[in-house]
Amino acid sequence: MDHFTLPLNIKNGMPELAAKLEESIESFCCITDIPVTFFNNHGEVEWECYKQSKFCNFFDVYQDPNNVCMKNLISSSKLTAQLGEPYVFVCKAGLVKIAVSLIINGQVLGCFMAGPIIMGGLKESVITNVFSLNHIHFDSYPKIILFLRDMKVFKPKEVSYLSSLLGNCILAAITPNMDYSRINSQYKEQKRIGENLQKYKKENKTMPYPYDLETKLIEHVKDGNTKDSLELFKKLLGEISLIEVGDLSSIKTKVLGICTILSRIATEKTTLSQEQAESYFYDMNILNQAVSFQELSILSSNLIESITQTVSTNTYSGGSQIIKLAIQNINENYKNKISLKLVADHLHTNPSYLSTLFKQEMGKTFTDYLNQVRINRSCELLTDSKLSLADISIQSGFDGQSYFTKVFRKIKGETPKDYRKSCNR
Repeated sequence: MDHFTLPLNIKNGMPELAAKLEESIESFCCITDIPVTFFNNHGEVEWECYKQSKFCNFFDVYQDPNNVCMKNLISSSKLTAQLGEPYVFVCKAGLVKIAVSLIINGQVLGCFMAGPIIMGGLKESVITNVFSLNHIHFDSYPKIILFLRDMKVFKPKEVSYLSSLLGNCILAAITPNMDYSRINSQYKEQKRIGENLQKYKKENKTMPYPYDLETKLIEHVKDGNTKDSLELFKKLLGEISLIEVGDLSSIKTKVLGICTILSRIATEKTTLSQEQAESYFYDMNILNQAVSFQELSILSSNLIESITQTVSTNTYSGGSQIIKLAIQNINENYKNKISLKLVADHLHTNPSYLSTLFKQEMGKTFTDYLNQVRINRSCELLTDSKLSLADISIQSGFDGQSYFTKVFRKIKGETPKDYRKSCNR
């Protein structure tokens, strides 16, 4: 049997979906002994399961697009797509078939066809129709009749059950329940941790707490090095999971301790607004509610990224009191209408002088710094809230969603919408 392949326009990015569909259909065929065929939108056969049980394969004209049977199949495929549910119909020979469309992201990609099936009993009219519709040599008559008589007979109610079963098999394969997926993901992660632990035990390795990794992580965060901080935290989290033998509650306690230290560093090294400081404690509260190791890993990584970026953006270790006050003013008022001139006026200094000094001390322009502060805040809102992009743009200090998206893409390399999707995976 050939492996099931999705149409060319989507199969390259969906190998797991194709495998699930194949497994579901094979299970259906194995239990029911009913063959299933997948037709593309042109009526061409792309995949067959239990081909040996398929009565239609006796006849060469079966796959002829101009044959009356094929036209009947194509018509039924279109109808089931319009209905959005399994469609039971009788073919030209008098045998029953079940059609179920494959619809993904609103696009009809083809149709699964189960059968043919004998419903109620084998009638003489069926045999007559089979011979009249196909060019059959006289010597093949006994073989075809015996095949028909050996086919399982289903009651009308059973055919209805079969149509529901086939539809649910396909639906379950293309729309997995996220609760089951989450549980399965958690199980696999726990299994992986357990296997690593057993490996460590066999090698008689001791597992002290990795203070060296934690120290390096703190140093990277202090330096505002986001990339190295995240890579180091991933290693640290992996070792903590081994030490705690996969116990989520214990792992969570240690991760919260690390995040508390890092948030304190951000508060001490920068001139954070009260709102920004409080947001870290809110994030840690959300982190504490994680129900799986994977969720804990994602939430804690996002928090550490946010803290490190804040340190990178807001840290000023120079000796200019004007720049220190300017940064404090920006961090406290980034939501409002703020400009170089307004800050200069607030500090009783010349705007041109402030602009030159800011670039000299911070290594970036006043506007670039302001936009970075606003984008950092927007990232927190995109991760932790369900606010619309328009509301987030306003709460981050931007005049409109369009400009917000433009600046976000320039700094983060992706749109706010894509960033939110990646954080919620």
